[in-house]
Amino acid sequence: MHTPFNDIFKTKYPIVQAGMGPYDTTRLCAAVAEAGGLGLISTVGMGSFKMPNIGEFKYSAIFGEGGPEQLLEKSMNLVLEEIKEVPEARFGINIPVSEEFLPTASRLIGYVIDRVKKDPGARKKVAAIFTSAGDPLPWSTNPGDKKLPFSMPIKKELPDIVWTHVVPSVRAARRCEKAGVDVIVASGREGGAHCSWRDTSTMVLVPEVVQSVKKPVIAAGGFCDGKSLVAALAMGAIGIQMGTRMIATKESDFEQSWKEMLTRATEEDTLVARGFFGPMRFVRNARAVALVDATVRGAPDLYKGNPTGSTQEIIDLEVSGLENLFKGKIDDTPVLGGQVAGRIHDIPTVKELIDRIMKDAEKTLASLQTYTR
Repeated sequence: MHTPFNDIFKTKYPIVQAGMGPYDTTRLCAAVAEAGGLGLISTVGMGSFKMPNIGEFKYSAIFGEGGPEQLLEKSMNLVLEEIKEVPEARFGINIPVSEEFLPTASRLIGYVIDRVKKDPGARKKVAAIFTSAGDPLPWSTNPGDKKLPFSMPIKKELPDIVWTHVVPSVRAARRCEKAGVDVIVASGREGGAHCSWRDTSTMVLVPEVVQSVKKPVIAAGGFCDGKSLVAALAMGAIGIQMGTRMIATKESDFEQSWKEMLTRATEEDTLVARGFFGPMRFVRNARAVALVDATVRGAPDLYKGNPTGSTQEIIDLEVSGLENLFKGKIDDTPVLGGQVAGRIHDIPTVKELIDRIMKDAEKTLASLQTYTR
């Protein structure tokens, strides 16, 4: 199967692994790149981020000490070493550009720009910068009054990089087009972790974004197999981004208990509550229910689709919940995951998963002819 995705990102298959915190997804990124997809290093935990009226938080328990540049350098070095013998392997870096993360985002984007310019190995293998969870315009060549003191024009600095931005709405997709983004990821609200303030599903969002902009679109939110890949192509997307399904793989950097929890979940076992960067979708457990209760008490407008700030109670629940992860208390940890967890029943290797998806997609395409004659 060949789509414009393959030509744009120089990969074998039209599949990208989402950037997902709280881990850096280094091992997962390398495995996806080796298997023919586009792997992404997640950077959300590589620096501190500031919450209005609450203070600063950093995932040092997971990433250890060190500045954003040092942590990203370590991850990139590991991926480059792992994939150096695979000529077609490509990967990218996912960097949130939300208001809370902007100073760190600037440092990370600056590091990628400098590394790709100076390092021939990185220049050959790093296909893309994915930005998410914020406004792309400050990072464009012509930001106008949206320019920030520390923002930089990604495409001006790296004209050959594929700048990709993740959006939850048609309005945001049009802003990407204005900013000069190369590819847009349209992510429906059924996806795990960071999700839209408004409850717009992938089936509605993706085709509307496709017909509203002239940029290639990748579909995200609810994808896990060949059938859903074919559905994305039918909606006009060039490929799919998978997060939750990629967590439940052997090479995934996530805890084994997290992976197993996804395989036990049903399609009904997720909840949305206020998180660090806005609404987040969690797999249902005691901590997720507590976060929903805290959201109802302190940030109820979230459930009306209105942007609303976090509270100290919500932050404390997330922070202490992450500490529980390392104590083996998975049922009292904020486990991020999408509704597609209900369709995940095993923990294969990344290669097994991607090969299975592509075979299933080809079989599904062929079977459609029997339904339409």
